[in-house]
Amino acid sequence: MPENAITEKTAEKAGDAKPLEDQQFVTRHSVTIGGERIDYTAKAGRMVLHDGEEQATPKVALFYTAYLRDGVESRRDRPLVFLWNGGPGSSAIWLHMFSLGPRRVVFEGDPLFDTSRWELRENEHSLLDVADLVFVDPPSTGFSRVAPGEDVEQFHGVEADAAVVGDFVVEFVNRERRGDSPIVLLGESYGTLRTPAVTDYLQGLPGFYVDGVVLVSSLMDVAGASFGVGTALGAIGMLPSYAATALYHGVVAGDLEPLIAEAEDFAVNDYSVALLKGSRLTDSEQDRIAKRMAELTGLSPDLVRGSNLRVTLWRYVKALLRDRRRTVGRLDTRWTGIDSDIVGEAFENDPSMTMIWGPATRAFNRYVREDLGFEADPGLAYRMMIPFPKWKPRETEQNGIWSPQLETATQLRTSMNRAPHLKVLLQSGYYDLGTPYFPAEMTFDHLYLEPERARNVTMKRYESGHMIYLHEPSLARMKADLVVYLATLRNAQ
Repeated sequence: MPENAITEKTAEKAGDAKPLEDQQFVTRHSVTIGGERIDYTAKAGRMVLHDGEEQATPKVALFYTAYLRDGVESRRDRPLVFLWNGGPGSSAIWLHMFSLGPRRVVFEGDPLFDTSRWELRENEHSLLDVADLVFVDPPSTGFSRVAPGEDVEQFHGVEADAAVVGDFVVEFVNRERRGDSPIVLLGESYGTLRTPAVTDYLQGLPGFYVDGVVLVSSLMDVAGASFGVGTALGAIGMLPSYAATALYHGVVAGDLEPLIAEAEDFAVNDYSVALLKGSRLTDSEQDRIAKRMAELTGLSPDLVRGSNLRVTLWRYVKALLRDRRRTVGRLDTRWTGIDSDIVGEAFENDPSMTMIWGPATRAFNRYVREDLGFEADPGLAYRMMIPFPKWKPRETEQNGIWSPQLETATQLRTSMNRAPHLKVLLQSGYYDLGTPYFPAEMTFDHLYLEPERARNVTMKRYESGHMIYLHEPSLARMKADLVVYLATLRNAQ
């Protein structure tokens, strides 16, 4: 165990079948950020949440890693940021090991080409200089586990997930006596569906109003990335990122920002109308739209027209570089992969994901045990990701009709209307086809926020993919934008 480690309580000496107990290990460290040496305390543990009026029945233990700067005279103006990833079914390992934590995995070469050589270093881009950080693993991910006899699927849904994560936020704030700090929720990917749901839940019976919401690689409405019959949102929203990808790989010519502007204008005007018309389009109209799409995306007009003008992301990542016998990534289209053949309809794996799994897992498992002193039972494995669970959407009422919806954007709107001080930051990558930047921005267009609420939303774009931070210049910009954003928060508690 590292020097200065403090075992407050230990549990699960014989694996998941043991009753859950709170568990926390405390260590002290330092990191250099912006030329300043910062001392901080790390707390790695599992918090048990209970059920029932008497709060006597353990339901789940959530694993967390908290980083708290030492020597701070007053916490009132120091934000406390809770961070989680998405999936659903993902731990917080990505934000933790690659982005804003005090240590991050650094590759020896360009990770677009080689991730075999890496090391864990101090993170000069960590947010710890201006905010305290709490990385949270939702139920059944990471070291988080449900209590013996409990069904993990009870937590696999928008509302149940938001409730358990929200309860953790309240309990952590209370235990750490941070009620007077600005509280910020930062989610990535499905975490951006989770974050508005948690915000809305906290404003309910807990009566706990957060001060900031950060959406990294956002998809608050799954329809924004869908290609099903009856929706054109996915096709419209993907097109600007298709154009950015084609430009990056040299399939089309031009400069990024002008090309993106052209693609956005075409997407919301000519293209959206063409998709709405469907088979009512004349042959000449189809030819015109297919030709313009080909010019923007690097695909052939025949492929575009043969796809009924709706080129799914799976077809795009397989087809764009087919003549080079390469695929492009889904989460980050700057990455390229090799399949066993070139004629399929979808790639065999996402190179922008599979190439970083190994370093993330190996780095975290060493770090959490050796540096943070977390003593997990040998049988308790860290679950970086679990198989994508069957996820229950939330029930919403629209015009008197109840329907299941996998969207939480309207919950964010409600929360912003309840809390005039709540500020939102949206951070998106151009080369992300998992949660494309354009649908994320258009979601806010359709919330119809009043001007005074709309002024509380800030949007930033980066020349990176889903995991913005894998491109170090974008990570630096991402951090700088977060610093500016956090400085605008004022605690209204």
